[in-house]
Amino acid sequence: MKTIGIIGAGNFGRFMASHLEKYVEVFLYDRNNTDEQLQKVCSSDMVIFAVPFFSLQDAINSTQKYITDDAIICDVTSIKQKPLELLQKAFPANQVLGTHPIFGPQSGKNGISGLSIVLSNISCTTQTYTQVRDFIASKLELKIIEQTPEQHDKEMAHIQGLTHFIGRALKSLDIKDYETSTFSYHQLVELTDLLKDDSWELFRTIQEANPYAQEVRDSLRNELDLLENKLKE
Repeated sequence: MKTIGIIGAGNFGRFMASHLEKYVEVFLYDRNNTDEQLQKVCSSDMVIFAVPFFSLQDAINSTQKYITDDAIICDVTSIKQKPLELLQKAFPANQVLGTHPIFGPQSGKNGISGLSIVLSNISCTTQTYTQVRDFIASKLELKIIEQTPEQHDKEMAHIQGLTHFIGRALKSLDIKDYETSTFSYHQLVELTDLLKDDSWELFRTIQEANPYAQEVRDSLRNELDLLENKLKE
């Protein structure tokens, strides 16, 4: 694998390119590029879709005619079931690999070594998957977690669903540190600071596209109501 094409030049697309270009030739595409540039990106050995989930189908429609059957297809969305279903349907002849880097430009600003990435192998051969996994582990020095798309989404409904739901609410409250802040309160402030630059598209993906997130949010709201009622009693 000598070339990687990234569809989506947002914050994470550029962040990902900065780490990959040390080892392979990287082509980055966004909607402002020409059709000729899109073709060049799509001719890469691996094509990574780095767009919000709700823009994925449009990205597929734009690239489908240019991507050859021998390209490895990847995504980096925060959910796995729905995007991988779209990619499998659009590219039935290709090897498809789902990934979810459990970090972003903010949490990885001091380096990504030791951070985690989820891999969901859908249709890659054993040889291809082993080569990609070894590259991620040895070159990028990431901790690999292998999961099925369903297992991933069920866990992320709690891990990301709760965290981002609470964090965005705290951000709206504009909480800040005080001289008298306790350690636990300071952690809440750090949470809002860590998530402050996350886009609304990412939040929507985590909350709306994950089939298990609604149930987790409902459980949280129910527990808050129970606590409030208990205080009133």
